[in-house]
Amino acid sequence: MRRLFCLGLILSVGAVAGCSDTPPTGQPSFDAAAGSGGGTTAGGAGGNGGSGATAGAAGGSAGNDAGADAPSLGGSSGGGAAAGISGTAGTSGSSGTSGAAGAAGTTGAAGSGGAPQLAPPAPTGLVALNSDFSTTSLSILSTTGGLLHADCVDSATGSSGGSSKTISGNTFLPSQPQRGGDIVIVDSGNGALTFVDPAQCKIARQIALPGGAKTNPHDVVIVADTKAYVTRYDKNLAATTVALAGNDVIVIDPTSGTMTGRIGLDAYASAVSGATIQARPDRALIAAGKLVVSLNEIDSSFATYGEGKVVVIDPTTDQVVAAVALTGLYDCEGMTYVESTKTLLVACGGPYGSQNQPLQSGIAVVDLSASPPHLTRSISSVAFDDRPIDFAWVVALPLTGGGTRAFAVTNDPSFTTPDALFAFDYVLGTTTQFATSDPYTIGQPAGVSGLLLVPEATFSTPQIKLFDVSGSPHATTGFASDPVTGLPAVGVTWY
Repeated sequence: MRRLFCLGLILSVGAVAGCSDTPPTGQPSFDAAAGSGGGTTAGGAGGNGGSGATAGAAGGSAGNDAGADAPSLGGSSGGGAAAGISGTAGTSGSSGTSGAAGAAGTTGAAGSGGAPQLAPPAPTGLVALNSDFSTTSLSILSTTGGLLHADCVDSATGSSGGSSKTISGNTFLPSQPQRGGDIVIVDSGNGALTFVDPAQCKIARQIALPGGAKTNPHDVVIVADTKAYVTRYDKNLAATTVALAGNDVIVIDPTSGTMTGRIGLDAYASAVSGATIQARPDRALIAAGKLVVSLNEIDSSFATYGEGKVVVIDPTTDQVVAAVALTGLYDCEGMTYVESTKTLLVACGGPYGSQNQPLQSGIAVVDLSASPPHLTRSISSVAFDDRPIDFAWVVALPLTGGGTRAFAVTNDPSFTTPDALFAFDYVLGTTTQFATSDPYTIGQPAGVSGLLLVPEATFSTPQIKLFDVSGSPHATTGFASDPVTGLPAVGVTWY
């Protein structure tokens, strides 16, 4: 697969230098306010008796409760109205007329309740994905930047001794933590999802995905016990049914892998003269209560690119409700989301091999709070070091006091100039380079308050390097992520 080519090649030739300082991505929560109920009104009082009258008629009817408004996924129902009080009977009299009936009690007002909103679960820990693109292992990390459990599971875990690997060398970790607390491996090579219990370091279960490896699954978002979305990056040209087709987002039961729905994305592929572009849904995450998917937009031969795009899917209808063109940017994939401002950042690498690649590479900044969502600005890779941004990732990590800081890395398509790690302000567009490493060795980092854990897959000293980012970013120390297998870390994420 094209995304493995660069790192696979550099691992095969062997890199020697390390990072150096240089001056210059539980349960999903569904939050809704409780509904408030309506008022009460008493019935009217009975009439006074007249001379020789029969008994006065009783008073009014009870008020009805119309205040219930219970959201289906959270938020309690509103309270209803109290019953009206019966009118008092008229006293006896002689020859009088009956007392007038009391008025009926008024109905309670309808309760108000906010609609539930889908949100990712809170993260519970850090995991390193280690790989040489043939074999894979996971290591559990501490949130203070240390190794808790090397080689938690690997490609041989659970194997019965056959030639097939339980976990292939072509794997991804989801863009966000998943409900249930397990680490979920998206195994493109095996066409499966693997669920790992991080406490016991064992494989809890594996499920096969419709279409298998031929559809090249890239990400998963689990939204309920029996519902998950999977992006299928490749179109399966040999498919005989839509269940095997690929180039789509499918809805599955994550307990069994059974497909329950499909969201086709052919309509969102770019129109390019002389080529047929595939939408190529890539990474996916929960943002602003919706499912957001990046479209990589490349033809079947990986020679012609369409303009990058993200689509927004409503999880209540499983329909695309918005599509945002990332104007001027190509080869877009990795995403990070800032909930406080509902800002989405997308990393775009530009058309590989093109003379204009740096001009068509950069960071897209999308406002998801607007209706419809829209691209607010792009930060060209020219603003970094005039080399393409790594399309695989971008990480937002503000300073302790807040702000609009994020991190990205640039690569040299010729494999000669070192990777360069940058901090940047995604509102101001300012950038600061603070470290370098061998070409195509810096993988996706994860951040905690004041600390950035950066995987560095060099041959000489593969490690996770720690950077103090409480102020101006600077390197502190590092550690091997899997001294048991010797595999280098290629990504660090929250689970």
